[in-house]
Amino acid sequence: MSQSRPEHSVFDPNDTNRTAGHTEQFVSEEQRQVSAAHIVFDAAAKKDTRSCDADPFDEEEDDNRVKSKPTPTGCRGFLLKFKYCLEYMIPPGGYIASAFTLGSATLGTGILALPSAFNSMGLAMALIILIIIVFFTIFSLYLMARCSDVTGLRTYPDIAQAILGYWPSMFISIFLVFYCLGIDVSYVISIGNLFTPIFDDPSVPEYLRTKGGNRLITAMVWLVCIFPICLLKSVDSLRHVSTLAVVMVMFFCVCMMVDCIKYWKVNGWRTDVNYFNTGNAAIVSLGSLLFACLVQMNAFEIYHQLNDASPRKMVLVSCLGMGTCGTFYFMSGIFGYCRFGSEVNDSVLLKYQPRNSPEMWVSYFGMVIKLCVGFALHQIPIRDVFYHYMGWDVYRMTWYKNCFWCAISSSIVMVAGLFIPSIVTVLGLVGSLCGAFVGLIYPPIMVMYCGQWSFKKVGWMEYCAMYLLLVLGIVGCVFGSAAAIYGVV
Repeated sequence: MSQSRPEHSVFDPNDTNRTAGHTEQFVSEEQRQVSAAHIVFDAAAKKDTRSCDADPFDEEEDDNRVKSKPTPTGCRGFLLKFKYCLEYMIPPGGYIASAFTLGSATLGTGILALPSAFNSMGLAMALIILIIIVFFTIFSLYLMARCSDVTGLRTYPDIAQAILGYWPSMFISIFLVFYCLGIDVSYVISIGNLFTPIFDDPSVPEYLRTKGGNRLITAMVWLVCIFPICLLKSVDSLRHVSTLAVVMVMFFCVCMMVDCIKYWKVNGWRTDVNYFNTGNAAIVSLGSLLFACLVQMNAFEIYHQLNDASPRKMVLVSCLGMGTCGTFYFMSGIFGYCRFGSEVNDSVLLKYQPRNSPEMWVSYFGMVIKLCVGFALHQIPIRDVFYHYMGWDVYRMTWYKNCFWCAISSSIVMVAGLFIPSIVTVLGLVGSLCGAFVGLIYPPIMVMYCGQWSFKKVGWMEYCAMYLLLVLGIVGCVFGSAAAIYGVV
């Protein structure tokens, strides 16, 4: 005979004092005994009714049945063990996992334009400026972590709106969208650059070796491989493929190093390698360096995924992530420039011939994966910003409506990528304008306006570093953007 639940319960969901965290409810020992003696669960599916006179051996049999569940064997068992090993070695929210996520957010097309930037600026000057940018990128990530702690928010528009108001938030959103559009345009250009040396052979049909044929193949890759995943409302299932793509980018850098060393053994050091250059081209290349280190777009999400997140821990993660990425940036810039010298003026993909190198075939295939997945991932911020200001929820709207707007956005980017001639132009403009503002100007301004910031409270070191970061961002934004526009005109 079932009995009703006692009137007083230890956990009362309607208790406003308990839910607000003010006081706890305590019951008498008699009520506690009555509650323990009559526990009745009326679940419709399970129809599980337990009382104080239940047989204790039933629970032991249930436990034995759970323990005796067969362990998966074969391929499935191996994959499960491999998954557990990865989670043990790289736990979610740890230093390694967060640093790898930070690296996956910055490694991409920016690494392809670094040899050209080294050619324009000179080997020594490019190395010095790249080290400075990496250092100030780590400092800006620390400032962003402090901003997030003070405001309790985790996105650029939300923090800007909380501190400065609605219109600055709109201004930030425009820069974010412009940055993501520039990234996707560079992905389309890079896909075309991948096919240029592959189709440069007499055995390939003549039309495919022309610019029109290259655009046709690039458009087909976009239609078959990129466009379908742009329509997904959630792309969490692509995180493993994205990890593989980042590994392939690293492998591409290693291939560049090996190819350069082989060239040195045969031909020696190139005589057209300069250490310091001047002129408009050197200023334009500043945007490419800023673009390569622009990781602040995903900084807030990475920070909130940390276990026991704190600005100090964010500094350690930033040093690990940016230190690793900086190493591959140095490899790409140094070995790419020293291998081709003054001949490299665009994407380094145009200088290699994968037909003559099996390892380059593998790296080129990995770069295609990286570009396809990266295109879809950078469509998400564009979609989210547009839906946010339109008052739409992507998870509640119909599939056809989401498909329509995503198709318009990705199609515009694809067409722009087909007809913009050079990736250096895109990276120079986007890196100087968006990279300098979002990555170098925005963080110190937000910290200053959060309050409790003065020379006496922060000390001379942070005070000077803040203004140096601000000045560097203004110089990169103004002069880099002007030089990029002047180079196009």
